[in-house]
Amino acid sequence: MTLPAGWEGPDHNFLGIDEPWCHPDRAGVYVLPAPYEHTSSYILGSDRGPSAILEASAQVEFYDEQLGCEPFREWGGIATATTLDLQGRVDGQAVDAIQSFVAPHVGTGRFLVTLTGEHTGALGAIRAHAKRYPDLCVVQIDAHGDLRQAYGGNPFSHASVMARVVDDGHRLVQVGIRSICPEEIQRIKTTKSISTFFAATILDPSGPYEGRAARWVPEVVAACTGPVYLTFDCDGLDSAIIPALGTPEPGGLGWYDTLHLVTALANGPGIVGMDISEIAPIEGFVAPQFAIARLIYRMLGRIKAGRRVH
Repeated sequence: MTLPAGWEGPDHNFLGIDEPWCHPDRAGVYVLPAPYEHTSSYILGSDRGPSAILEASAQVEFYDEQLGCEPFREWGGIATATTLDLQGRVDGQAVDAIQSFVAPHVGTGRFLVTLTGEHTGALGAIRAHAKRYPDLCVVQIDAHGDLRQAYGGNPFSHASVMARVVDDGHRLVQVGIRSICPEEIQRIKTTKSISTFFAATILDPSGPYEGRAARWVPEVVAACTGPVYLTFDCDGLDSAIIPALGTPEPGGLGWYDTLHLVTALANGPGIVGMDISEIAPIEGFVAPQFAIARLIYRMLGRIKAGRRVH
């Protein structure tokens, strides 16, 4: 089999897998790189995140010892699209371009993983999925609320992306939030479609959940009112695990808590798509992008297992 134009072989694809496992005609997962950065407010470089994740993924072991299988085989393969060139488009035009990039693959029976830069890029992927799933529930793993109406006068700022999701009429469930402003707190308090699980509440050992995922994850799942789209800002994880971030924050989710949550969402309402954002690679330091590549693969295994439950 020869790869068609627009799809990457093992030199540039996710996991570095060979044909036929990377061919889009058979693969059950499509990885869609859409690097975008325009409004990052601290550390720059998130537009290099998708390529860094893809490069690091070639070192990820295929076997998942917890699931007892190689998830890429369970999916029938993983195909990686050629990286989207945004050609200088920013803000609403960039969001529209990413939506157009993702939309043709929604509803084809493939599970889509969009790799973007700053979190604004996720909005295009979310909107593409919402056309197919009008009752979509967006689960946001993030350190930040991203609910400002605008930031720096820009409604398409990375600090405003979830405000656009709520404006679009979607249910929003936030997990791991620990950096937020009064405007966002007010929006959470007055918007019935938002449920926020603050990191200090669910992760602090002195809190009501004693830091145990088994105690708080069921409440997150119960807050979901439809099929889940997972938007994963990498700073939702603790910065000790992932320090290569545009805005690193301590006190975030751990590795196994995150997998516990993804498993519960996959087995419960089901996850219909996801995006990964905000890795800002540090030159000469590959651990963060490797960890995220491995996490994506582990999440894919759990999402596939969840489909068997359904």
